[in-house]
Amino acid sequence: MRLDEAARAYLGVPWRHLGRSRAGLDCIGLVLLAARDCGIAAEDPAPYAREPSSQRLREELARYLDEVSIADPRPGDVLLFNLGIYGGHIGIAGLHPQYRCLSIIHAYAPRHRVVEERLGADIEAMTGVYRVRGD
Repeated sequence: MRLDEAARAYLGVPWRHLGRSRAGLDCIGLVLLAARDCGIAAEDPAPYAREPSSQRLREELARYLDEVSIADPRPGDVLLFNLGIYGGHIGIAGLHPQYRCLSIIHAYAPRHRVVEERLGADIEAMTGVYRVRGD
């Protein structure tokens, strides 16, 4: 199973800072649970501020995944975004089932839940793409 397939099982779960269960997830929690469901054990970088450091996220992602070209994300990749001055956000790339275009599956505070959305203007804030080793 790919990360995007595992992440879809959490669509609709409420957003909650530092959430790590179906009762509530944040962006890192979603990636950790999807990875666990795929048999990938990763350490939880919590605790962290409401907007975790993008540099710290980059370092953690590099421990478990291979960084690939930002120009070529594909379904199942983990996407890293810069938000604000220090803030980071991560999600999982997918192929949107309705629109058949690249999407992001993420626990997103402004949406108050885990959602899958077309990857559009937010691609400008993307700073890294990470792929499961061997994929």
